[in-house]
Amino acid sequence: MDSSQSFPPRPRRPGIIVLIAMAVCVLALAAACNPVPAASPTASRPPLISTGVRGTVLAGPTCPVERAGESPCVRAVAGATIVALDSAGHEIDRVVSDTSGSYFLPLPPGNYEVVPQAVQGLMRVAPPAPVDVTSGAPTELNLEYDTGIR
Repeated sequence: MDSSQSFPPRPRRPGIIVLIAMAVCVLALAAACNPVPAASPTASRPPLISTGVRGTVLAGPTCPVERAGESPCVRAVAGATIVALDSAGHEIDRVVSDTSGSYFLPLPPGNYEVVPQAVQGLMRVAPPAPVDVTSGAPTELNLEYDTGIR
């Protein structure tokens, strides 16, 4: 063979990066066409409790004189801790009221005592209240702390 003889150019093979990119595209396309079924939502999480006690935590009075026809002299209490006790006095759950003073204690049907905890800056704690939670909608219980304004 003569070294002056020319050969057709050798075809270029794709580089490793091109091969990896092609593999990723194929896998993504396969996953999109054949999605894996999602796990049952109840398989990994306990069932949600839709019964319990809910309400608003208020503080009042917030003004020395309340006049008829005017808005009540109360305000929402954010950050109040509310505890639920069972009939034996054991703590079942506790929550903290949100910025609007709302709270929800998820509890199964039964008899409980809702015990508000002291809040810094408020003179008196709202009194404990017995509640009967039934199946269906949550039991409503608004709690009012005393500000000491008279």
